[in-house]
Amino acid sequence: MSEHPDHDGKIREAGIVDAARLSLISNVTFLETFAGMIDGEALVAHCDKHHEAAYLANLLGEGARAWLAETDGAPIGYALLNRPELEAADEGDIELKKIYVLSRFHGSGTAKRLFDAVLQAAAGNDRLLLGVKNDNHRAIGFYRKNGFTQIATRRFDVGGKLYDDVVLARDLDRT
Repeated sequence: MSEHPDHDGKIREAGIVDAARLSLISNVTFLETFAGMIDGEALVAHCDKHHEAAYLANLLGEGARAWLAETDGAPIGYALLNRPELEAADEGDIELKKIYVLSRFHGSGTAKRLFDAVLQAAAGNDRLLLGVKNDNHRAIGFYRKNGFTQIATRRFDVGGKLYDDVVLARDLDRT
């Protein structure tokens, strides 16, 4: 588990023992990002299902990888890499399922350091894929700046309500 110290804390790979921390930061950042943009009941239902500690521990136990950004021992962001579930996925692809940082730490380089950890772990695959809400312009700008292009669209279920996503891909170094 690598650590990259910085002025805001550190980035470290998370294990199953970190499932509660991952659950906490995933709930907080998802709510912070989408409250007021997505139906509130749908947000809570989504968090209850997809951010629950046991659910995240199960993903990690089945081969997903996650990284935590922390400062003074408190989680401030995270990233989750897993086998692709996107329809646009091909053999050799891997999916960045989540990457979120508390807004207070936007612009600090934390997201970039999380993304760099993901890229290092994804090396050896053909492409890195992800889905992002179509009106999340800040995230889309970050991904485009980091070499992603749009390859598809999809409908994404958040707590039983459907929202529009763009599917982005970036070629990876196979060496």
